[in-house]
Amino acid sequence: MSSTYTRHLPLSIGGELALRSDPGPHPWNVHRACVAGYRAGFAVAICEGDSPDGDKERARAHARIAAEVSAVAAAHTANAAAGLYAGRSALETSVADESLPFPSQMTRIVTSLLTAVITDWTIDLCWTGESVNAFALTADLALHALIHASPHQRTRPPHAAGPVRRRQVWREPPGPGHHDERILDIRRLLLCSDSLTLPLGTDNLSRLLRRDTPAATTCAQLIDAATHAGALDNLTAAVIDLPTLDTPDLAQALAHRHPLAPAPTREPDALERPPFPLLRAA
Repeated sequence: MSSTYTRHLPLSIGGELALRSDPGPHPWNVHRACVAGYRAGFAVAICEGDSPDGDKERARAHARIAAEVSAVAAAHTANAAAGLYAGRSALETSVADESLPFPSQMTRIVTSLLTAVITDWTIDLCWTGESVNAFALTADLALHALIHASPHQRTRPPHAAGPVRRRQVWREPPGPGHHDERILDIRRLLLCSDSLTLPLGTDNLSRLLRRDTPAATTCAQLIDAATHAGALDNLTAAVIDLPTLDTPDLAQALAHRHPLAPAPTREPDALERPPFPLLRAA
């Protein structure tokens, strides 16, 4: 697993970003993340992803870990208007044949709104004015990287944005009956790290909205439900796995409520151009 990443300019609402996996067990894996709206500087993103892992308990455990990690990143990052991507282990989607690409028509609404940034591969983000190393949990679930903000753009003490020590928390993917203990190991690592401090407890930073959700539920209804439940605040970004055709619905629901992050007017430098094109621009 490499720690490389690609910088992107912030996408406008409705813009799609291709997310390409690291070479690994699924080198064919290309996903689309769609920015649906901005709230308090954080993007509310919709992504299409795959979940060939059929173990729903494991997926939920990974989602909880991802919520902790992404909430910490959000709490310590300034101007983080990012298209967030939740990976195969964090999404509760249909089971797919791992030897084939995951077809978009198999994607269904998950039963959770997740504050999640987790993947088995490198994540590409769209970001505002900062260089980013994305949080990731590698295939063996070691904490892999942390955000590195530019010194002149930091609004918090430098140590708050420093890298977490690369400590191996466990070697094997979690199995049945071991989720809670290992999640606590991750949380303990975050809380005791020399280079990371938490002004708030992670219990206040990560909230999951879990309920039975009809397949016909629109993005706007889900966001309204999450907002009502307090799952969207200035420290969380909602990530939900939905077909991209629902994106305009959510964009319209959010556009009139929350001011959008200002988009840069300059053209991206050559080094900032993504190695793969945007799939759709608003």
